[in-house]
Amino acid sequence: MTVREAYAATSVAGVDVAKGTAVAVVLGGANRDPAVFVDPDTYDITRPDADQHLSFSAGTHFCLGASLARLEARIGLRLLFERHPSLRVAGQGVRRSTRVLRGYASLPVAL
Repeated sequence: MTVREAYAATSVAGVDVAKGTAVAVVLGGANRDPAVFVDPDTYDITRPDADQHLSFSAGTHFCLGASLARLEARIGLRLLFERHPSLRVAGQGVRRSTRVLRGYASLPVAL
């Protein structure tokens, strides 16, 4: 969670927010807005609204390393599955116990 200041008067989910008001932003919920994403709690890399995600932020705060991160993931995953074509999830994952960033503490796999 982080705190920001409203730079203009606005309304969020029916709540009026005056200019200058401190607003607590829950970053972990950024990509889980059901008004933006269909079934936001389901992991689906083929979702049609995937380009709306905020994983690398947006605007002036957009991550300068986003292109490198995507390239690393693309290469790493391609090599992983080329070398281990039978790789599969082999059990229930254990979620990290943090409210800041979602993810897994462990995810068993089998080769």
